[in-house]
Amino acid sequence: MALLRTILIFVIVVIMGHLLIVFIGVDPSQNGLTSGVVSLAELLETPARALMNYLPLSPEQQQSVDSSAPYFVGFAAAGGYFVLFLLLGIGRR
Repeated sequence: MALLRTILIFVIVVIMGHLLIVFIGVDPSQNGLTSGVVSLAELLETPARALMNYLPLSPEQQQSVDSSAPYFVGFAAAGGYFVLFLLLGIGRR
């Protein structure tokens, strides 16, 4: 159980690192570290991105999601992994 929680924290840190790279405006292909973080984070954000495609959003909401896509998807994915992290800790003594 502890290993799964550790992996989820690592996943959250990678996603937040990706959001930091996007926020600062660093070129993802600048070096191996940024390229690795961005590609791994995009892979980890795939479930959140797929879920957002199936949400019934109004046109205004869809425009808001599209205009801030990396941040919206990234924070949604990090939040989802954080909920999984919390659920793995419930009932633990």
